[in-house]
Amino acid sequence: MKTSLRPKAIVVGAGIMGLAYAKTLAERGYSVDVFEKSEKASGSSIRNFGMVWPVGQPIGKLYNRAIKSREIWIELCKAANIWHKKTGSIQLLSNPLELELGKEFIERESFNREGLQLLDKKQTLSTLPLANKKNTLGAIFSGTEIIVEAREAIRRIPDYLSETQTIRFHFGCAVIEVMPNKIRTATNKTYEAEIIVICNGYELNTLYPSVFKAAPITISHLQMLRSERISAMIPAICAGLSFLHYKSYEKLPSSAIYEHWVKENYPKQHYHGIHLLISQNYQNQLTIGDSHDYGIHHDPFQLESVDDLILDYLNDVLEIPDFKIAQRWTGQYLKLKNGDSEWFQEIEQNVWVANGPGGAGMTLSFGMAEDTINQLIG
Repeated sequence: MKTSLRPKAIVVGAGIMGLAYAKTLAERGYSVDVFEKSEKASGSSIRNFGMVWPVGQPIGKLYNRAIKSREIWIELCKAANIWHKKTGSIQLLSNPLELELGKEFIERESFNREGLQLLDKKQTLSTLPLANKKNTLGAIFSGTEIIVEAREAIRRIPDYLSETQTIRFHFGCAVIEVMPNKIRTATNKTYEAEIIVICNGYELNTLYPSVFKAAPITISHLQMLRSERISAMIPAICAGLSFLHYKSYEKLPSSAIYEHWVKENYPKQHYHGIHLLISQNYQNQLTIGDSHDYGIHHDPFQLESVDDLILDYLNDVLEIPDFKIAQRWTGQYLKLKNGDSEWFQEIEQNVWVANGPGGAGMTLSFGMAEDTINQLIG
């Protein structure tokens, strides 16, 4: 496809957010250059669960974005021959208060969400035999969630986009200066464009330190684990503590009572922002997490005690025989502190920062890119 007559756009960063903006801009008629400082993506976008998780987003703009992103993920994975699975999700409910929250959520949300239902104990154990038989009282089932293997998908999408769209990727090419309509790389080459979108997460600090410092942001530091292969096939899983993590559960009648209960019964998990998420890849390995410690600076040391707290909670809700951990890692992502759902702001003439979905980049990025680019260029 000829690109010479197309307007030009530049995207900085080849994580999920950068891929989403590059794809959207190309589909709106732009010739796009994507610059990534690493030889291949290695940040937050490959360190997550690979979950596209609409059930965690509140009804309205964010849920609509999540559903749109889900559609794009499915189309993209099919076209690029990338593994994905429509698993749906199970939220395990392990005490009467969690079961009550489940009922409240279903009553409030079932008319607005696809495939949402409350399972009793028998139905839960039938759907997920690995659920802890002693503690399980029921579960929320949602039919909208899908899983990809993030560490592979994020690195394969650029090949597909460069073959099918007017997009060029420049890996191992750090951008060291951004100006109106122009960027300069570490090799002292300059590139011009009508639109520049910065999608490099908390590394925005290296290009616009004053903007970064003034923004209402923090950085979430998390710990995650991956198991060796297990024999059972499972849906995507969360549990009761997720009621305190996702905006979709806010303001349920029993929310305040439950948070008080968690502080008394899981004080350390509450302190470290731990809730349980588990996804299973095509090799039957489980990705398990996670914790959330917030601040602008984090030491690069993984705490065994935090991993133990995640696994202790896992053992309260699941029974997985011959369960062994194969990998452990940390991740960091930028999070807004002012309650906004995204950070899309013009910080210089024709230079935009696109960031801020928190830990929901896999779920929201494609939808966010389409919404914001449509508003920007129609």
